[in-house]
Amino acid sequence: MNVKNKLKSFLPLLPPILFDKLFYINRYIAFKKYKALVSKNSELKDIHQGKRGFILGSGPSIKKENLKPLKNEIVFALNNFYVHPDFQEIMGGDVEKYYITAPTHLPQTEQEWRNWFIGMEKNMPCNATMIFGLNGYKGNIKYIFDKYNIFQQHKIYWYFSGVNVGEYYSFNKRHIDIINMIWAAEAVSVYALIIAIYMGFNEIILLGMDHDYFLYDDEKEMRMYSSAIHQKDEFKRTFDDSFYIKEFLRQYRIFCKYALLQKKYKGKVFNASNGGILKVFPQKKLMSFFDYDEKFIEKSDYHMDL
Repeated sequence: MNVKNKLKSFLPLLPPILFDKLFYINRYIAFKKYKALVSKNSELKDIHQGKRGFILGSGPSIKKENLKPLKNEIVFALNNFYVHPDFQEIMGGDVEKYYITAPTHLPQTEQEWRNWFIGMEKNMPCNATMIFGLNGYKGNIKYIFDKYNIFQQHKIYWYFSGVNVGEYYSFNKRHIDIINMIWAAEAVSVYALIIAIYMGFNEIILLGMDHDYFLYDDEKEMRMYSSAIHQKDEFKRTFDDSFYIKEFLRQYRIFCKYALLQKKYKGKVFNASNGGILKVFPQKKLMSFFDYDEKFIEKSDYHMDL
C-alpha cells in the first residue's frame, strides 16, 4: 500500500474536528492558487441590495410552471438549465442574468465535462454573466476552459469550494463570503444561495428545487430533462446498488446547509417550487410574487431527451 492509500485508510479513524481541520488545510493550499482570481468577486458585493432574484433548478416540478415572465426578473439559472425550452426568452430582457455551475467532480470524465461546457456555451446568450465553481480537483473547470478555449467571450466570475460542513461545524460568515474559500456543497443550489446572499438580495425565490431523486425508479424522471452529457447512468456508475441510501444522506447534508442559511438569513429565502420535498424555507406560490395571475395560467408541458 502506497503512502497516499495509507493516509486514505487512516482518515476515517480521525476525530471529526481534526478531520475537518486537515480537510481545510488541504483545500486551502489548493485555494491559494486561485485566491487572486476569486478576489474579483468583491465586485459583486451587495450589487442587488434590496432587490429580488429567482434561482432556477431542474427538478421535474418546474415543468408545471410558465417561466416566461421571468424575462423581466433577475435570474440565476443552474447547471443544465440551458436545455429548458424557454431558456432564451427567460435569459432575455434588460435585467441581469446569471448562470452558475458547480465544480467538476468524478465520475464524469474530462471529455464529458468538456462536451457539456461546449454545448452550454453554444446556447448561452452573450448577456449572461457566468459564475463557475472551482475546487481542489485537478481537472477543474478553469483547467478545462484553458485547455479547450471554452467561454472566451462571456464575463466570468469564479468561486472556490473547500470548507467541510460536518457534524461539529459552527457557522462562520467568512465561509460564505465568496472572496474566500466557501463551503464544499453537494448541490449547486447551495452555491447559488450563498452567491445571492453575498449580492444583497432582499428576496431569493427558489424554483425547481425538488430534492426528491430517491422517489424515482428511472433517472429520466428525476429532472425536467431526461438525460444530459454530464449526467447519465447515475444509478450504475455513481452509487451502484446503494444509490438511494447515499442519496438520502446527500440530501440530508444539503438540507443541513439550507438550515444554517435559513437560521442566519430568516425571511430572505422562499421556496416556490411546485412540488418536491423541500420544507426548510417558507413556501409560496410563484404567482404570489407578482401583481396579477393571468400570465401564469399557461404552463409548460414537455419532455426532453438530449
